[in-house]
Amino acid sequence: MNHMYKPIVVCYPINSLMLLQLTFLKKKIVHIQYCKNSELLYYIKNEFNYDSSEDCFLSPDLFSFRNNSYEQLRGVMDSYVNPGVQSSIDELTQSKIGHMVIDLAEVTMRVTGAVDSLVEGVKAFGRQIEERLNLENTQWEVVESEHNAKVISLSSQANQAEFDINREKKVLNSELIPRLHELDDILLGLKAKQTDNTQSFKEAEAARNTQHDSFVLTTTEFTDALRNIDEALDLLTDLFKSGEVRAAFIEVSDEQKHKVNKALRQVKANTENFGHQYSSFIQALTNLTEGINFKDRQVLKEMCDFLNSLRLNIFDALTKAYKDEDSQKQQDELRRSQLTAEKAVFDQQYADFYQEREDKTVRISDVETLISTRQADLKAYQDRLRTENNNYSANLKIHDDIVSSVQQELAVLAKALQVVQTPPFLDFLNGRIAKA
Repeated sequence: MNHMYKPIVVCYPINSLMLLQLTFLKKKIVHIQYCKNSELLYYIKNEFNYDSSEDCFLSPDLFSFRNNSYEQLRGVMDSYVNPGVQSSIDELTQSKIGHMVIDLAEVTMRVTGAVDSLVEGVKAFGRQIEERLNLENTQWEVVESEHNAKVISLSSQANQAEFDINREKKVLNSELIPRLHELDDILLGLKAKQTDNTQSFKEAEAARNTQHDSFVLTTTEFTDALRNIDEALDLLTDLFKSGEVRAAFIEVSDEQKHKVNKALRQVKANTENFGHQYSSFIQALTNLTEGINFKDRQVLKEMCDFLNSLRLNIFDALTKAYKDEDSQKQQDELRRSQLTAEKAVFDQQYADFYQEREDKTVRISDVETLISTRQADLKAYQDRLRTENNNYSANLKIHDDIVSSVQQELAVLAKALQVVQTPPFLDFLNGRIAKA
């Protein structure tokens, strides 16, 4: 016997299912006990060169076992398992699919005496798993492509919304609001100008009314003065013409004297309101009316000359008053026209700027509404993007778990294919079948 192999004892029963394994292990077998199958004995005799003179086969160089030694040898096969095989089997049976392959290997060996059909079945099953993995990867590529498209679309929409927000905020803060404040200042200035214009109009109107009232009063006084002067002149002229023309004195009645004095006092009263330019006339009139002797023709003549001069001055003043009134009236009309034109300009400017302010207010409201809308859009896009990414992360984990699980299954199958085709594993199976 070749001593490089550890002795393996195959115990009863030996059946035809083990024949191929015996052939494979023939150099390791040192003793076969208690086999009464004639065909199997013949095969073993020829293959192993054993003598079959007794119920058991004797190893020519080791042991001889008879029937009464059977119980001593039984279980040796069961107790021995190749350590490397056992480690591989333990590793495989940690997974369901590996455990299934081990169990199927034993069943297949029991039924067919070999594991070839199992190997083909495991390979086919592996191809199905690979197809499932390929299908999972293909489907995941579609999911990933759809996810990327959604992310690109939502990111683009979010970026556009953010761009719109920033653009409108820039318009709002750098154009609309500053212009609105500027318009408020302009309108405030125009309002002040309108107020000043209105006040100037009132002042001009009041000044004109004062001028006109003064004109009316002055012309009334001048007219009264002229009338009283004319009356006095008429009386003095009548006295001067009475009597002898060459006589130095004139006869004057008390009634005539009274009329003349009254007329002269009235003239004096009228002229006292005219100011300093008539003071000399007033003083002369005062001197003449005090203790006047109307009988003196020369005195009457002087009084008539004085009154004529006073009349001429008052008439000139009255003429000047009318001219001044016309001039003041023209100036007032010009001033009113100027103020009216200014008012029209201010009113039009105020209306234009006020309308612009109203338009800017509406525009600001529209921009603020647009900003709020786009901010809501941005939040919605960001929420959808966050949800999409979260869903993608969850789906990616599921996909990775599936791929990892399938790859583990494929690794187990590959390991199982490697193990089930090794001689030590076949020894293991034969041992389990023999034990059963």
